[in-house]
Amino acid sequence: MLKSYVALLPLALLALVGCSDDPEPTSAPKDRWFTNRDGLKLHYLEIEGRGSPVVMLHGLLGSAHPSWVAPGIAGALAKQGHRLIILDQRGHGQSDRPYTASSYGEPMVLDVLELMDTLGIERAHLVGYSMGAAMTRVLMTRAPGRVISASLGGAGVEELDPVIRAEAEARDPKGTDPDEQRILDEIAGDPPPDPRFVAAITEAWTAWWPPSIDLPSLRVPVQAVNGEFDAPYSKTVRLERELAGFENVIIPGRTHLTTLIDSRYVDSLVDFIQRNDER
Repeated sequence: MLKSYVALLPLALLALVGCSDDPEPTSAPKDRWFTNRDGLKLHYLEIEGRGSPVVMLHGLLGSAHPSWVAPGIAGALAKQGHRLIILDQRGHGQSDRPYTASSYGEPMVLDVLELMDTLGIERAHLVGYSMGAAMTRVLMTRAPGRVISASLGGAGVEELDPVIRAEAEARDPKGTDPDEQRILDEIAGDPPPDPRFVAAITEAWTAWWPPSIDLPSLRVPVQAVNGEFDAPYSKTVRLERELAGFENVIIPGRTHLTTLIDSRYVDSLVDFIQRNDER
């Protein structure tokens, strides 16, 4: 999750804004802020809707608009009538950026629950990609009563059995997506991320991750969406074995960097949420 290529994801999305057939949601996102228990001012986008809420969590070094609005993902969900809450997680986007490792990891989980409480959202669909999917994984087990469904993009759950893990890794396809190199070439001259922030969040997540997880007891519908060349089997073999109601989606020909901007990712996400909605 903290590999260097994840850092390129938000820049890649900006480079590919024009690739979406529906780059803007039906209702324009509104900028909002709230101050959390630590005194941090956190930014989020809200797209109003009468349907069930969807809380969206971006990946490492991403932010709300380039990760979810620009590729058309927010627009696709807004067309279904959902209320969308798209958070700039602490340290990212327009949210405050502390530089201490203790500010990241577990406190980021509490931010999401606090935001839901502030907005009066009792239950929501959770959608995350990469680091955001890791956050979703923690939230769905920490507070399952608050979660209608959980979608883990570019992520899964680590396999603890070494034999099963090795067998799954052997099944993972190896390959590249030509779009990835084109994206990397386009953003090669962009400035690097804030090194103090990168150091703080990397230290925090290295110490904190992975927390233990009890999958058999979970009753939340869970989806994982991974690219064909993003270890889709080794990330999900434990979910397949231990979790009832699990749905595994593999996007052909895509990598960790390019899955999020693929229309098949959007379609699978919209379909999953609609089938598991409470409306």
